Amino acid sequence: MDESGRRNQISDGLSVMYALERVLGRRASDRTPQWAELGFPVIDRGKYAIFPLAVVPVREGDGSGGSEWLSDIEYSLWSSCVHFFGGDGFHAETELDAEEGYGRKLVEAGAVVSGSSRMCLWCIQRFAAVLVRSVDEQRARETLAFHIVPKDWVRYVPRNSGTKREASRRRRVVKERDAADVVW
Repeated sequence: MDESGRRNQISDGLSVMYALERVLGRRASDRTPQWAELGFPVIDRGKYAIFPLAVVPVREGDGSGGSEWLSDIEYSLWSSCVHFFGGDGFHAETELDAEEGYGRKLVEAGAVVSGSSRMCLWCIQRFAAVLVRSVDEQRARETLAFHIVPKDWVRYVPRNSGTKREASRRRRVVKERDAADVVW
């Protein structure tokens, strides 16, 4: 949001996705990328990152249309990502479960999941890009961002089911996910 409290687009979400595809999608690597090297404003949290896309003030009944503007950006980005990166309604990875795991953590932090809003995700190698629209705790601003998190945080797939090593890995993933700061 700028000094006058108006809506503010921070980054182009489609450009962020193309950069993620370029950096993450071409090679399978255990190395976490340097998020800032993608060339967009980013909240770098090491293993994961948040790419802010847009901010609008929340003002009840002022007719500013800020929330509609954010809805339009969200819908446009969602449909573009469906078109260019797959993940339409026929793919399992499009909807993030708001009742458990990372989805629940986002909802507890103010993610908007009702109406036309969706928490959609696209998997790129071992990461997931989650499109998140949320309202801050003070209900002063509404935001749109891509959260880039380890894929196991949103879709856990056991490697060696039933082993002690796998149980330990599962506990570590849950501990990391639960400790993540999803607010920006």
